[in-house]
Parts: sequence; structure tokens; C-alpha cells
Amino acid sequence: MNAEQPPPNSETIPPSDVEGLAASIGGSGSSGTSAATAPVTAAVSQPHVFRRFSSFSPEELRKLEARHEEFVRSLAARLSVYLRLEIGLKLMKLEAMPFGKLLQEIPNLSYIARLRMEPLKGICLLAIPPQLAGSLVDRELGGTGECLGEDRALTDIECRIISRIVETLIGEWCQTWSDLMDLKPALSGHESGGASIRDFSSDTMMLVVGVEMQMGELTKPLHFVFPYATLGPLFKKLNVGTGEEMDSGAAASPKLPKWNPIHDDIKVKVTAEFPGLKITARELGDLKAGDVIQLDPEVFQHLRISLAKKPKFIATAGKCGTAWAAKITKPLNVPANS
Repeated sequence: MNAEQPPPNSETIPPSDVEGLAASIGGSGSSGTSAATAPVTAAVSQPHVFRRFSSFSPEELRKLEARHEEFVRSLAARLSVYLRLEIGLKLMKLEAMPFGKLLQEIPNLSYIARLRMEPLKGICLLAIPPQLAGSLVDRELGGTGECLGEDRALTDIECRIISRIVETLIGEWCQTWSDLMDLKPALSGHESGGASIRDFSSDTMMLVVGVEMQMGELTKPLHFVFPYATLGPLFKKLNVGTGEEMDSGAAASPKLPKWNPIHDDIKVKVTAEFPGLKITARELGDLKAGDVIQLDPEVFQHLRISLAKKPKFIATAGKCGTAWAAKITKPLNVPANS
């Protein structure tokens, strides 16, 4: 055969096997042999290619899941503050799949943002189904966040309005990776539906992060889509040190929680309480305006500080200038010498 070289991983049948197969099917008759040979020869000239798509190792998948669970929790809090509405988010998909298969999961008329995240190369996508996109626009304009009627593509003005929410969504994703790489997200355009996207071939491997979003009575999926090749530098940093940790056998130090700046302006109620004072029921019934209740000086050393009604610290009462104050001495229920 002088045809083109078969692609890697393809399966071809040697000519000797073809002849043996044809003889076994056609028997000794010449007419039977020629009839059986034709389809076998056609199969040889166009060998089937078995593609081996990229996938994640168990360690990579574990790390990615942990990162994206953290991302979903932080994003839910941030969106709730931004939209002034309780938002529920749940990670429902985290997998590698070819772009062609992904397009089958994205509803028609979806708003699809085209994103860049310097210094990573390439285009990433964020797909928002039409009804959810309309609800987000309605909420941004001061409405209740309800989108009624048939699915439709957003207008140009609505696309500009929803772009602020898109920047919040992808900005939070980049923040999740801030300990590994300083990513600078930017919205570079948008499409209405996946059919108009020509940046990727149907077999381009993508990391797809599916997040179910609940907003009022509406529950719809968001799809964060990243080309596998684009995330290569990020995956490399994610995997640095894994081999050394496994070889040393040392227990990994506990990961400190990472503060999200979006929570900077959230107000938390702080209360200080004296230890309970015990009096008899008769003494309680005899109390009247002007009575003086004596306190043991020791109670001023054991104030209980609560954050949002949850006891957290022990403190000492005192004054700061002319104002009463409490100095925290230790976490609640932790020995002083610990």
C-alpha cells in the first residue's frame, strides 16, 4: 500500500490476514471469495483511529475538586452580597471533555462570554443559559430577578449590564488560584449560543466546571470552560511539590484559611457578657428601681465575647479613654497556658 501513513494509535490488518479472512469467509468458490474481499479491503484503506483523550490523575482531580469547592463557597457569598439576594451554588461537574460534546450541553441562545486571563494564553468561556442571564439582568436593574417569557438572546445593552456580573464570576475564579499565579481576567467579547464559536475544533479538550445556580425559584447551570492547553502552566504549579511530599512521608502542615477581600465590609455583631449572677427568686421579686446589685470583682476578668451570637473569647473589662472596653485574653474553652 502506498497510501498515507496511518495516524498514531490506528489499527491496520496485514495483507496476509486479509487473504486468510477472505478465504475462510468465501470458501473454495471464486465468486464467494471476491464478494467477501471487497468490504475487507475497504476497511483496511480507511483504518479506524482510537483517540486517547487527556484525563486527570487522581491526585490532580482531588486538588481540582478542593479548589473548586472553595471557589463555589466564596462565589456564593460574593454574589449574595453583590446582588443583595440569597444565591445558592453547587459544584455539579468537573471533567475534561471535547469541545464538540460540550456544545451539546449548552442551551441555544445562551450568553457566552469570551475571556482572557493573563498571563495564560488562549480564550476561555463562560456560558450562562438565556433564562438565568435574563434574570441576572433584571436583578441588576433593580428587579426581583425573575425572567418570564420565552428564551431569547440578550440585547446589546443587556450584554453590557451582565458583563459586570461576568467580571465578578471569573474574578472570583482567578482569586481561587492567587496563591499559585496572579491571574488578570478580562472580558474580550461575547456570543449568543455556541454555534458561532470558531476558536476550537470539536475534539479540543476542555476543562468544564459546571456550577448549579439557584436564584429565587430559578435553578440553572453555569459552565466555566477552559482549554486544557491554556491551563497547562497552572496545572504545573498545582503539581509542584507533590512528589517530594510523598517521598518524605512527612505529614502536610494544615492549610491556613485564605481570607477573601469581598468580606472586608461585612458587619458582624460583637457582644460582651458578664458571667451569670445568681440570686434567689425572692430577691428577684423584691428588686425595684434604685436598688444596687453587688458584683464580685472577679467577674470583670471573665467577660465572654460573642461574634454573631457565637461565644468565641474570654476578655477583661476596663476602659479605653472615657469608653468602656474589653481586652481579649484567650479563646473560649482554651486553657490560658496553651
